[in-house]
Formats: sequence, structure tokens, C-alpha cells
Amino acid sequence: MSDDPRPPWADAFFAARDEMRRWIAHAFKRHAPVPYAGGHDEGSFIASWFGFHQLFGAPAALDFARSLRDGVAAWAREHMRHGFFREGEAHHQTEIFTCFLARLWQVAPDDATAELIVDAAHHIGNWVEGIPAWYDWERHRFLSWRIGTETVGSGASSGYEVPDHFRLLQIALVAHRITGEQRYLDLCAAYAARWTRAILDAPAGRPPTVLYSGGAEADRDEVLYASGAHHQGDSALERVEPHVPAGTIDVLLDLHALTGDEACALAARRLCEALLPALTDPYSNPPGALLNRYRAAIGDASLDRDILGCMSAGIDQLLEGLDGMLSFLAKTRVSGYALAAARLYAALVDNPFAADRLEERAERYRELVGERPQMGARTETPAMVIETLSRKPVAGIGKRRDMVRWGWENELGALRPTSSPPPPSLMLAWQITGDEALAERALRLVADRMALARSALRDGRSHGCAGSTIGAVASGHGRDGGYGNVTGTLLPLAGGMLRDLAQERPTVRFRRGDGAEHLPAEVASLVRLHPRAEAQVRLYNDAREPLSLEVAGPAGEWTRVDLAARATTDLRVR
Repeated sequence: MSDDPRPPWADAFFAARDEMRRWIAHAFKRHAPVPYAGGHDEGSFIASWFGFHQLFGAPAALDFARSLRDGVAAWAREHMRHGFFREGEAHHQTEIFTCFLARLWQVAPDDATAELIVDAAHHIGNWVEGIPAWYDWERHRFLSWRIGTETVGSGASSGYEVPDHFRLLQIALVAHRITGEQRYLDLCAAYAARWTRAILDAPAGRPPTVLYSGGAEADRDEVLYASGAHHQGDSALERVEPHVPAGTIDVLLDLHALTGDEACALAARRLCEALLPALTDPYSNPPGALLNRYRAAIGDASLDRDILGCMSAGIDQLLEGLDGMLSFLAKTRVSGYALAAARLYAALVDNPFAADRLEERAERYRELVGERPQMGARTETPAMVIETLSRKPVAGIGKRRDMVRWGWENELGALRPTSSPPPPSLMLAWQITGDEALAERALRLVADRMALARSALRDGRSHGCAGSTIGAVASGHGRDGGYGNVTGTLLPLAGGMLRDLAQERPTVRFRRGDGAEHLPAEVASLVRLHPRAEAQVRLYNDAREPLSLEVAGPAGEWTRVDLAARATTDLRVR
């Protein structure tokens, strides 16, 4: 029997998993007795629970989700008309379906959930008599961003389409999977074709955010609001931002999987390329997750060099700056240069791509100052800042002014903002390089952030779009498109999970000895996906005795795997 310590990645894995288990257990107790109140995004805060249940088993998550679903159904009978809001728009009034009901049906399909989704989908193609039309089948356009079963926008509220209309396609595609009816897929394919042409015809890095159609004079302020332009400006990166919360890339990849339309894959690639500069932004979770899905689903590794280049961009300049400060310090012994050098060192310590280039410089700092730099992840404590620093919109991918900020606190209580790439970007770098340290760092950040969020934030039920909630930390806020620290990092690392019709689907499945399709509690898993090929799986058995489990690919046969006690086992899964 071995008493060797856990591998660092496995220790971080268990920490992240256990934080999620604690949150689900405590949130269940808080919210199970509370009836559904009619919020358009009241179920969004548990978006990460469904994939977590698939991997680890969390029956309380499904119990609560079904109870909340029943509340949605009761409220809909009284307040909606034929399963959808009487008035609203394609952004907010779709969220209860895309962020909650679609996820629930994918993980635990039943007639009650299916009926709610299909009732809403009926309106997308004008399939209910007596309800205002939403869609123009002749020109394959939506008549307005403002939609409802009693009111549809006209005049100045018509004549334009924005990425938010892809949210309607998400609902329709799930309805297609539920019913098998071709009409849903036909609508989605024809409508998306207009956007794919516009994206591919536009200059690289300048994706369209609005399609004008119908001949009406659209209200400029409404168009800006509907397109999300109140969140950002007109830079290349900011133009792709509205497509992220709208789910454009995910829908295009869904359609490619369903129809084989290569234009969808090419348009998705064009949008993913535009996200590359945001990979190292500490608050941009979606780029790493979306690039990971594109890479694995399409089998296209052609962006790998650009991805790694973006991840290491700026390191050389920071190292040159650190060397300069150390040289000035050696010549002058001015304390200000020591502080500046320590801050540059801390910024580099936060980035795993620089870790192997710092030891010599840390030793030189010690020779000059008398101690190693006392700043950085090795000597500081993770910290979370909840204060909303400004009322102004925050530019960039996956940004809201009310989002929490991450940093480090030293022994004196001083805070330093993080400069680390976000966990999904580190996850993506692991997929490309196989560097275990990247996966360990990503999982450790997830564990730390979930622990901090649980200690101080509300769950997010009352406002699922908000940025300062536990739900937002786990599965993203209103501008993240469902990609947070858990959905964008833990689930892909633990099970190779990729988004599929609004819900994560495991690429690698696990089955315990009792037949339950969950990972045994004693086992940590680390999955590396090879584009359109096999998956590399690393398993660590934390038990003091051997155990066995079964492993399978998405639809493959189960294979028995025997794990030695306190040992790591590598295997490949097709």
C-alpha cells in the first residue's frame, strides 16, 4: 500500500469537486421550500448542476430542478399564453428555456419538461393559429427582436436581426431532438445560412452584429440595445462579443453536427479566431471554452499555434521589464525598484507559461534584497472583490460591471489584482500541450473561486444574469453564454464535456460498480481530447485499496479498468 501524496492535479480536482458538492447541498436546502416566482432566468443559477450530476451524481440537483420545472409549468398556465411570455424579447424571455429547461431535458428527459420546451418552440415557426407571426418563411428572417404570444414588434421595432435570435434557434434545435420533426431543423438551417454568409463575407475580425431586413426603419437606440452594443464599442474583439451570450458559435457547431454544413463550421471558426486576443484576459471565460469545443468537435487543430502564442504573449516584455528593474536595483539600491520588480514577478508567477523562467530571477532578487519576492501565488491568499467599481459598462468578452473581481491578499491585507489567464484558457492550453501543471492550475483556481463565492455571495436565483453570484462564478453571468469556472473548466477536464444543444455532454463516461453512470467518489479524472480522435484519460485512485470502474466513449462499449491504490492510471478512450 502506498502512502504517496496525491498528485497536485488530483488534489485540486477533489477540492473543486467538493466545493460544488457543498454548494449544491446547501443551496438545495435554501431553495427547495421556495416556490417558483416567475423570474425569466430563475433557473439559470443551477446551470452547472446538470453536468456535475452527469459526472459525479447529485440526485438533489435533479430533485430541485424538477420541482422548479413544475413551478414553471404552473406559473405558465396562469401567466403565459400557449407556453411563452405574452410579450418580451429574444434575449430575456428565452432564458428559462435555454439556460434551464433545455439542460434539464438533455440530462433527465421526460414528457413534462419536453412539453414546456415544445410549446415555446411552436411559436418560432408560426405553428400556432391565433398567435402573431414571429418568422418570415419566404425571406427566412425574424420579424422582430421583440416577441411574444400577444405582441410582436413592428415599425421601428422591426426590420433588423441580431445575434440574440440564435437563442430561438437553440430552443428549436432542442425541440427537434425531442420530437424528431424536420420543420425545426429546416428553419434553423435556413435562418443560420443568412448569418453564415454575412460572417464569411465580412472582413476577418469584423463579424456583423446586425442584419437589416424587411425594409422598416429600425430604431437606432433599440438596435444598439438589442445587439448588446451598450456593453462594448466597435473594436474587432468587441464586435464578436454579442455572439458569445447569444450562443451563435454553439448553434453553428450544433447545426454542423446535425447537417454537415461546412459553412457553419467555417463561420464558427471565423468567430473563434476573433476571440483569440481575449484568451489571457483574467475575466474572459468563454474564449477558452468555445475554442476547446470548436477544436474537438470539428477536428481542427490549425489554431493551436495561435492559441499558444496568445497565451504567452507579453511574457517576454514583462521579463525584460523585470530584468531592467533588477539591474536598476543592483546599481542604485533604491527600494522603489525592489517593489516594482516584485510586482512584475507577481504578474509573471500568475501565468504558468512563465513559471519555468522565473527561478533565476527570484534568486537574483534574493541576493539583492535578502529574501525572495514576497508577492505571487506562492505566498499570497486568493481573494475576491465584490464591490462594483464603476457604473459604466465593461468592454471585452464575458464582462459585466457587477462581476466579481479576483486577486491575491498578502499577510498585511493588501490586495493585488490577478493577472492569470482564466481557468478555461488554462484548460484549453492543457488540451493542446498535455502539460499537467496547466490542468492543475486551472482546477485550483476553480476550487478557490467556488470556495470564495460560497463564503460571501448569494446563489443567484433571483437574478440569474447577475455577475456577483455563486451561479455566475460556476456557469457564467449574462454575458458568458453559460461558460463559467465549472462549466468551462471543471466539466471539460473531468469528463471531456462539450456543449451540445444548450447542455454539456460527456465525451468520456464512467460507470461505478453498482451500475450508476458516475465517477466513483475516490477517483479523480483528467481528460485530454484529441481533435476528432481518441481521448486520453488520467485516473487517480485516492482509496487505500484497489477498485474497478468502467469507462466508455460517447456511444462506445464499456471497458473495465482496474485502479491500484493511491496510484495513477493512464488509458485511451475512443
